Amino acid sequence: MIKKSAGIALRRSPAMKVGASVRRRAAAGLASGRSTLVDSVLMPAAQGSAARVQYAAVLDGHTLNLRALLPAGVSVADPAATGPAAEATAAEATGSDATAADAPARAHVLFVSGGTRIRAAARLHRERDGQTSVQATVLLGEDIGGVPVTLGRWTLGLELDSGSPAPLRLQLIGDGAPDYGGPTRPLDTCVRTGRRHRLGLTPAGRLRLTVAPAVARAEVLRVNRAFTGTSVLFAVYGPDAARAGATPPVVELVEQQRRTVLRHTAEPLPADATAWRVTLPLGRLLDTSVRQTWSLRLVQGPRGGKPLELGRHGHDLRSPRKVLTPPKFTVRAEDGTFVEVKPQYTRRGALQLVCTPRKLGTP
Repeated sequence: MIKKSAGIALRRSPAMKVGASVRRRAAAGLASGRSTLVDSVLMPAAQGSAARVQYAAVLDGHTLNLRALLPAGVSVADPAATGPAAEATAAEATGSDATAADAPARAHVLFVSGGTRIRAAARLHRERDGQTSVQATVLLGEDIGGVPVTLGRWTLGLELDSGSPAPLRLQLIGDGAPDYGGPTRPLDTCVRTGRRHRLGLTPAGRLRLTVAPAVARAEVLRVNRAFTGTSVLFAVYGPDAARAGATPPVVELVEQQRRTVLRHTAEPLPADATAWRVTLPLGRLLDTSVRQTWSLRLVQGPRGGKPLELGRHGHDLRSPRKVLTPPKFTVRAEDGTFVEVKPQYTRRGALQLVCTPRKLGTP
């Protein structure tokens, strides 16, 4: 109890707030310095062969959003002339009427990994100051109908085709994914496949996409309340996800202070091979003489591995504990004591059940 109280006091101390402020200023200074490096060194060194990234992010775990400015020396046809009608007009033109300058420009985002090149359609847009920007929204992952990027690192670039014999290829140089404030953050894990997509920069400042494999996780779907306890519905995702006919997973109920570990076998939910329900009879498990905090973790299968914490991990929240607040409920223990059960999530998103006997909670 003393150790826990000391930890809470340290997190709430003014010194920690000063540290957070220093970290934010340091991050802002680093971003400013990186932007200066790109504009003062990397872009001039590219000598007109690179587009300046203004925005790049993977927001929902599998959709790349990109906006970049073309260098001043690159001339393309009027972006307003692009589209099916303009392409049909260019195709019907003959002789001197069908020049490269008159052909509608087309842009693609280029994904390069080794000898593999993948193209995804992009849009050209004329800015108010006369510059031309390229904008793209690209779905990542062949199994969800997107571009077939595989695991590994992909360098991103642009390819412009305005009717000339060879397309013009440009590097994408910029600051990478922007920093976000507020209660949410970009979600880099695809909720459908579990793969992780992270944007970064190469040593030369080029935009790079890293595709990492899915990691196993146990995701809480719902916490059901009952007068004798609770049942937690959860799903298992990732390479070790349970399949139809597999052995039911075992959930450990761990009491943090006394290190008590109780095991319960989950039961499958119909119509979903990855979803399970574990029933926890708290009424006969609780020690009504003290306040207890229980966490839940999933015991891994025969291959071993680290236990998985049951919680809310597939989200875009910076502080799930403040946003995800399941309602409290009351359980009657076997000795007749009423216990208040408060489900809550830690900073890492792990589910906890804080059980307080009513006689201890009254003044």
